[in-house]
Amino acid sequence: MEPAYSLITTEADYRHACDVVIARAQYEILIFDRDLSAPRLDEKSRIDLLTRFLAAEGLRHLRIVLHEPEILRSRAPRLMQLFARFSHLIEIRQSPDNLRHLADTHILADDNCAIRRFQFDQPRSALILDDPGAVHPWRQRFEDLWEQSLPCLSVNATGL
Repeated sequence: MEPAYSLITTEADYRHACDVVIARAQYEILIFDRDLSAPRLDEKSRIDLLTRFLAAEGLRHLRIVLHEPEILRSRAPRLMQLFARFSHLIEIRQSPDNLRHLADTHILADDNCAIRRFQFDQPRSALILDDPGAVHPWRQRFEDLWEQSLPCLSVNATGL
């Protein structure tokens, strides 16, 4: 497929782009976000996409780095249920204090698709499809954040 890029300027288009990226994932989804409120991952349609991804055959991983993970416990019951159901495929970490000033967010799928939100309070984003070269720097940034972050939510089948 030919690489494709789209500038996103509305919240609705941003969430649709999140859906596109999640739906394209075959083995890995990487998320860096303040608290997962902007992509509204707790909505039923996105829970369904994530469930399909995690339940499919083959090795799958969902890794998330958050600035404020406590919001998940209090405001995202569907997401917490999904995390408990697929705890063996999901890891969640919290960014260290010295990185909480970072205001961009991203969802990456399989090293070749991404939605990058430039500032978490604004919907302006870039959707990147089928371009590993353009996604690679953001993958590397995620890995750097991952290494500096600490596990924060113990997700298992018996609860938190």
